[in-house]
Amino acid sequence: MKQKLIDYYKKNPLSIILLVALAIRLLSVFFAKGYGMHDDHFLIIESSRSWVDGYDYNNWLPQSQGENARPEGHSLFYPVLSFFFFKILSFIGITALDTQMYFVRFFHALLSLLTIYFGYKITYSVTQNKKTANIVGWFLALYWVMPWLSVRNLVEIVCVPFLLWATYLYIKDTKPKTSNIIYSALLMAIAFALRFQVIFFIGGFGLAMLIYKQFKEAIIWTFVLLVAFFLTQGADLYIWKRPFAEMQEYIMYNFTHSGAYPNAPWHNYLGVIVGVLLPPISILLLFGFFYGYKRLFLFLPSFCFLLFHSLFPNKQERFIFPILAFIIILGIISLVDIMNKYNSHRWIRKTIKICFWISLVFNTILIIPTTIHYSKKSKVETMVYLSHYNNIGAFAVENTNKSVSMFPRAYLGQWTPFYEISKENVDRLDINQKPIPSFFIFEGEENIDNRVNKIKETYPNIEYETTIETSFIDQMLQNINPNSRNYRNIIYRNKDIFPQKKL
Repeated sequence: MKQKLIDYYKKNPLSIILLVALAIRLLSVFFAKGYGMHDDHFLIIESSRSWVDGYDYNNWLPQSQGENARPEGHSLFYPVLSFFFFKILSFIGITALDTQMYFVRFFHALLSLLTIYFGYKITYSVTQNKKTANIVGWFLALYWVMPWLSVRNLVEIVCVPFLLWATYLYIKDTKPKTSNIIYSALLMAIAFALRFQVIFFIGGFGLAMLIYKQFKEAIIWTFVLLVAFFLTQGADLYIWKRPFAEMQEYIMYNFTHSGAYPNAPWHNYLGVIVGVLLPPISILLLFGFFYGYKRLFLFLPSFCFLLFHSLFPNKQERFIFPILAFIIILGIISLVDIMNKYNSHRWIRKTIKICFWISLVFNTILIIPTTIHYSKKSKVETMVYLSHYNNIGAFAVENTNKSVSMFPRAYLGQWTPFYEISKENVDRLDINQKPIPSFFIFEGEENIDNRVNKIKETYPNIEYETTIETSFIDQMLQNINPNSRNYRNIIYRNKDIFPQKKL
């Protein structure tokens, strides 16, 4: 049996890589619940799920803004697709978001297999070396954070399969066929619609065409890209009655508010790449990426993307995620080239192998806990817990130690008001506010008795209900960095509204 598997792998390596990748991603589908960052839930799930319920959580739609309505600067392409997905699930009777998200994660897990497939295909097309393609395939399949990221609703990750697919179709033949040029442009337009900043990757791709004097191909590709992108922005025409409304606002906002977000030195993203791709092999992969600069269609788009983000003030780690797969692909291709070119220099091969094995150990340690990591568990489970009560009316979140967190109300299933109780307003609580909070969520255990007693001065009939724990990794992050805001949540019930505990 073992020999049969080995023989089958030798004949069908990509099939085995994809099966293993799917198997480990299914762990993330079932166990990696929650959300990773603010944007992959509140800008995608919270907004689209609220539309299904006839509510507009982010007030993105003109009817929610009133007389002076204006676009918020978010591409509506992905949220609208998510809206239809949730609408279909609700139509067939799957209504609870906690259940719907299994289907969402499964769909994204399948989508991520395209990243592996086309990463493999690109590598083989460029090198004609199956062994090198196998290495790239396994890297993309089992890099420690890849399975977990693959099931997130993060536009920086969701756009990647389309970038790789578009790249492969264009470079697979020495002279690209017209049909492949068209399909490549269509896929690149989808990636652009998912993440506006992909325009810099697209610019680098077009520049590579011009350097190779592929003028006819560039004209066809650009024309199809623009038409396809226009079609992806149909929601703007329907909602705002003009094309590219959201993109225009996005550009204006970023140029006028770039300093309002995390800023860092120009080399910040080099450090992010080295960290995310696990040193010491990540250092060699980054070196290999720059070493392979002559492979313009793999290098130039990612380099232009990296250059812009390195120069632009607003720097958030996730912004660089769209090019990680390309750095892995070109990095591995270049490292193999270096080993072959300098075959007589044994220390080069030995150094690369040592770095690989060290990073493999790190990868093995990290991949399982990361793959099943339930991120933001306490916030999600708090809303799921309260969803078992009907007609809550309102709830309050208290954090007079720090500041109040945002809670994913889509999991609650009720778009009820919630009140923030902070150290600035805790002395001004109004017993007559309507609707009266049915539940009080206390974030964290620090100084909890005094905080509860302070609330009882205004709402004396609150009673301890339950404590929602954080996940292991969230708690570890909270212990390392108190600013990570991964708190245990202590829930108190207002007996004036719900006299008895339901669960």
